[in-house]
Amino acid sequence: MLRPHLRPELPVLAGTLLLGLLVAALSAAQPLLTRMLIDDGLLGRHYERIVYACVGMLALAFAGTLLGGWHRAIYVRASGRVLFSLRVRIYSHLQHVSPRRLASIPTGDLVTRLDGDVAEVQRFGTDSAAALIGSVLSLLVVGAVMLRLSGRLSLLVFGLMPLQLLVRHLARRRIETATRGVREAASGISAFLIETLAGARAVQGAAAAEIEASRLSRLGESYLTRVVRSQLVGYATSASASLLGSISTSAVFLLGGWYVLAGELSLGTLVAYVAYLGRSAGSASSIVGLYTGYQRARVSLVRVGDLLDLPVVREELDGAPIPDDARGDLLLQSVTVRLSREQRDVLQAVDLVIPAGTKVVLGGASGAGKSTFADLLRRFIDADTGTVMLDGQPLPSYRLADVRRRIAVVEHSPVLFRASILDNLRYGFPDCDEKAVREVACDAGIDEFIQSLPEGYATQIGEGGADLSTGQRQRIALARALLARPLVVILDEATSGLDAPTARSIQRAVDIGFASRTRIVITHRTADVEGADMRLELDDGRLTHVVAD
Repeated sequence: MLRPHLRPELPVLAGTLLLGLLVAALSAAQPLLTRMLIDDGLLGRHYERIVYACVGMLALAFAGTLLGGWHRAIYVRASGRVLFSLRVRIYSHLQHVSPRRLASIPTGDLVTRLDGDVAEVQRFGTDSAAALIGSVLSLLVVGAVMLRLSGRLSLLVFGLMPLQLLVRHLARRRIETATRGVREAASGISAFLIETLAGARAVQGAAAAEIEASRLSRLGESYLTRVVRSQLVGYATSASASLLGSISTSAVFLLGGWYVLAGELSLGTLVAYVAYLGRSAGSASSIVGLYTGYQRARVSLVRVGDLLDLPVVREELDGAPIPDDARGDLLLQSVTVRLSREQRDVLQAVDLVIPAGTKVVLGGASGAGKSTFADLLRRFIDADTGTVMLDGQPLPSYRLADVRRRIAVVEHSPVLFRASILDNLRYGFPDCDEKAVREVACDAGIDEFIQSLPEGYATQIGEGGADLSTGQRQRIALARALLARPLVVILDEATSGLDAPTARSIQRAVDIGFASRTRIVITHRTADVEGADMRLELDDGRLTHVVAD
């Protein structure tokens, strides 16, 4: 999963590896200077050796600090690019997943996976990989020096190291379970916050603020319990490994002290050896700790992988662009759509011909399949059986982006973003000039209102268009559709929440703005729509009758 994102950064990461090796070498030289200070300087009574050793220590520390900072800056930038590259890949994948499938996953869970889980995978894939290589190299260098200083002490130390691996292995399952619990609890909190803050009007209207605050407190307690459990598992594992390290150090002092008293080892050599032992223990602990990190990253890797496994809307590699002279004829032949979650056919064997330029009214009760019909034409879903054709060609034979742009939908609750009105109007067409945007705003009957605002088209609106009325949001969505020059325009319950005069005004704007285009008005109030060329009724997924005006 990480390989394609790591590949562009390999030269930089290789450079940081070499730089890290140099920093490790400078650090490894410190205990040798300590031995010189003790044996040659203090015990040998040569003050100049003490001076040389101290100057050398300061020089090594200064150089190591500078190189370490440089190494960290380069590495953080490279690993950060890997992180964002992975996140962009997942985000792009999700944008090709059917909106209906995506809506079945809580938004908070998606955000947590894109943020926390991706970061966890990135930390292990880049930080841990570098730490592993650096620790291995450091351990090899330090181990070679330790063997050189005292082979007998080294045999003792190396014999105790496998016990640390055994401790980590025994804790593997507990670490994985605890980590999964923390990630799931974090997803639950994110989902709660997004849901209740987006629905603040409903919460306040029901005077349920205290109830929701209590829910958040319970979620917080559950999350805290899982975090504490995870921390205790990690602490117990690390503490056990540290205890083994303390046993190694004590054993070295016992055996090494015997050799010093027996005259078989100098005091400086023992001090230097213990210093190297501390460094080797740190490197070994880092290597062994990667096993723990892998168990945590593995949980996040599965959660991230689940997102990448979500099926996307199929798109032909050689999809053709929709021609500029396309007309907008629609043909449905024996089209059936089954939604697995509902375990029923939402559309059943639908046969329909809609000539270009026709105004169609599609009615039916809630759940009859009207919105599914709109999603089918935009290829948010594909038919399980049957064929949908546009101008005589199957919809999948066209480029998906062309289908989505040329079949425009104005919904009951159009999506507006936290941006200027101008940017919202030309969303999807960022290069469109302001003059063209104002023309469609005039056609949609929204220009006068926008001009009355203090900052006009530059006025910033809140998330979801919270500063605008329902009618104003509908007209902005209508103007956006006009800008797309669609072949087919679908009003999916677009006027259901509006008063009758405003609804009729928007429908007239559609008839004027898209007079030569195919128009499909989806509504449960079919009698309110005038001038229809064709009236259809969906009943439990079937077209029950067709009535012309």
